[in-house]
Amino acid sequence: MFKSKVKHRPMFTPRRRARRRFSVLGAIVTVGLFLLSLELLTRIFFDLAGDQTEFAQINQLKPIDAYKLDFQSANLHKQTKTSDFLLAKSNMSLGYSLVENQQHKFWQINAQGFRDRDPVPLVKPQGEIRIFLLGNSTAFGYGSSSNAKTISDLLEARLQQRLEQQQLTPQIYQTDSPPGNTKQPKNLKNLAKPPKIKPGKYRIINAAVPGYASGNELAQIALQVLKYQPDLIILLDGYQDLMLPSDRKATQIPASKVAQAEQPKSIGTYIDQLIEPVLKESYLARVTAKYWNKSQPQDVQADFLLDEQTANLVKHLPQNESEFKKRIARYTENQKQILNLSTAAQVPLLVAIQPEITGRDPSKLTSAEGKIITELGRTYIEKLRKDYPAFTKAAFKLAQSYPNNVKVVNLYHLTDKYPSPSFLDPIHLNELANEKAAEQLYYGIASMPKMQEKPQPAKPLQPLSTKDSK
Repeated sequence: MFKSKVKHRPMFTPRRRARRRFSVLGAIVTVGLFLLSLELLTRIFFDLAGDQTEFAQINQLKPIDAYKLDFQSANLHKQTKTSDFLLAKSNMSLGYSLVENQQHKFWQINAQGFRDRDPVPLVKPQGEIRIFLLGNSTAFGYGSSSNAKTISDLLEARLQQRLEQQQLTPQIYQTDSPPGNTKQPKNLKNLAKPPKIKPGKYRIINAAVPGYASGNELAQIALQVLKYQPDLIILLDGYQDLMLPSDRKATQIPASKVAQAEQPKSIGTYIDQLIEPVLKESYLARVTAKYWNKSQPQDVQADFLLDEQTANLVKHLPQNESEFKKRIARYTENQKQILNLSTAAQVPLLVAIQPEITGRDPSKLTSAEGKIITELGRTYIEKLRKDYPAFTKAAFKLAQSYPNNVKVVNLYHLTDKYPSPSFLDPIHLNELANEKAAEQLYYGIASMPKMQEKPQPAKPLQPLSTKDSK
């Protein structure tokens, strides 16, 4: 009763073909196989061509790549502190500062935000001679393969070596006792010897921050450095003040980077982070990136000096005499205020004008350094050689007014003792040149009376006892 009709299909009627449904998974697999094939072909091409220069260190991150500043938003507690770049954060007083407790293969930042392996206690240990090094990326050690290869660590090692020399060969240094009559031949010979530096455990604290100018350093000394009871403050700067517009008191985080840091991360950003390790090892991705970067306009001025193309640095120089004088005046005023702070705290000051490639003897430049000079252009070279020495003159003028508190070391014109090459780019030194810069700073410190060992007062003659007189 409930039988349904059975439809009979003729035996020779052709069947209808089922429609193939579009498969997303299949499309992904197809695209993946296509890209994999292109990757294999790219690798085969470069293997056959024998051109491995682009990919010889494909799995190795260059030290210079790890020094790019990555500005983070104020909500750091919500963010990770692991990055391929150097993390910095906004700071209302300083402009910006380095994120604390971050570590990379090429550098370590301690709990106070200084480039140091160990924390710096507020209470100075007994016998420690604490020296702070301030400045921008050159003082920070931009491009160094480790903290140990920076100017600060090399300077610390050199000072400790000097103490060992004083103990092993005391005869080559001035005696501890006061000279008395300096006109006597014996005392004249003694005064011709170098004085001893203070004994103790020297610690150089690298408080430099890439991009800092003298205005940042002034705030840093007033609000941060002096509370750590330094025995000496070293300023290694000058170049950033020359390049910073006069209407800015200090270097700030560029507005574009603030907006980028505050922008919430999208799903695409997280996907990029997941596939980034794969892209780093891909020949195809590297070739694409290389030619894409070449196709981008290179004449756009960067809003942060460390991100600037070498050929565009000339755009940051003062464009007229009035602007140049304002920049010099700002630098001089900041140095005076720093000196007032350090003098009040009874801390001597060593001001060093940082190196720059146009101060190098052209005959000592290598072909790689010659390319840097060519890229900078004639206008940059002429203006830099004319304007930059004015910062040295300003520093020396300050030292003449306060000879007991300030020492100046000019590193703009590198001596013939520096290696060839010495420069990674217009202002950053390689590791061998860092050693020579540390050596010059060491001689500057050793010549400062306040860093020298004070002669022990002569013991008064005791009257002979009755027993001694017999």
